[in-house]
Amino acid sequence: MSVPLAVGLLVASCGVSPDDPEEVFWEMFRRQARQQVVHTRRERFPDPDLARERVLVKVHDEVQDYSTGRHIGASIEHWRGRSRLWSKCVDGLDHGYLPSQEKWSAPQESALCRVPSRPFLGDGIIPGGLSAEQADAMIRALRRPAHRFLTAHRVASVHVNGRDFLRISVRARPVGDWDMQHLVFAFRATGEDSAYPYHAADNTGAGADLTYYVDPETLLPAYTRRQELPAGDRAGAVVRVEYVRPARVPADPFADTRAWSLEWPDRL
Repeated sequence: MSVPLAVGLLVASCGVSPDDPEEVFWEMFRRQARQQVVHTRRERFPDPDLARERVLVKVHDEVQDYSTGRHIGASIEHWRGRSRLWSKCVDGLDHGYLPSQEKWSAPQESALCRVPSRPFLGDGIIPGGLSAEQADAMIRALRRPAHRFLTAHRVASVHVNGRDFLRISVRARPVGDWDMQHLVFAFRATGEDSAYPYHAADNTGAGADLTYYVDPETLLPAYTRRQELPAGDRAGAVVRVEYVRPARVPADPFADTRAWSLEWPDRL
């Protein structure tokens, strides 16, 4: 589907051409990388069939405020709303939820709750909390021929849940033996070190197909689907990520104990 005039005008108002997938993708990358608070919900399935069935739902909900260093991460597991199993990291301490008692357990130390040890924030592609100069440096590194494994090749307009979005199709193809490792190489151009809360997607050596659904007014991503390409007899995993906006650290991190899951459908 081509981009309608009204949607195209919104995109053009952001200073990019709606007909140029590369221009739209990298401007979206730049804007998301500069967000000082990032809030995402992520699901991962070993293969596409399990992603479509979604019987056992495991969701990681992560909030990072880069300006203050505050981090809240939650993991919830349930069977379509039943048998909730919660754990939550709040400022480095782990809390478990007891559904039968409807209360949280006493906090405990956990290595997984220490940022950047917790690997579930974001979509595994775009970092957050960068300055304009840092974001541009990472993008320049990614677009160099030696690292240019991300290529946007199609942009279209779609209607989801009563709203218009831009759908950007992106190919992540390995260069040599590496694919997602190129994100780590490029991130070094920002000057940040390994303690920074950014986790690139796992390297598979086979690459992935990425689909971004982007707000045409802000050029910020709303939803990402990453389909890893099969490698040998291993099926490609599916990673689904929703961006929660406005992104903010909740006033009460323990208030929400619902068995929530991602709202976007697996296939559009």
